[in-house]
Amino acid sequence: MPYPLRIEYPALTNAQLTTIGDRYGHDPVVRRLVMEVQALRNLVFRAHQVAEAAGPGGRTDAFGIAVEALHRELEAETWFQEDLAQREAYRAALPKEPTPQDRRAMRNARKW
Repeated sequence: MPYPLRIEYPALTNAQLTTIGDRYGHDPVVRRLVMEVQALRNLVFRAHQVAEAAGPGGRTDAFGIAVEALHRELEAETWFQEDLAQREAYRAALPKEPTPQDRRAMRNARKW
């Protein structure tokens, strides 16, 4: 990982955070910290959406460098990779629907 704090304190997995919440969640301070962690995770997901919308790296301006650094750091976050894997598994389990282009072609074929 890129910085010493993460070497000393590796990222917690989703299961570890759930265990902490279940075991110590009766304490208002712990509950508040767990909620703060969740809020920060939501912020990370939003930053990831922006980085994905920016497209692949290769830009040499400040934004491109920041996006590339964000991608590198998110690769090291176990909880983030777990959540992405769960989302991809969910999407893969959904029934395959025709794309908008396929639907348009089917509509046009029915007209004639």
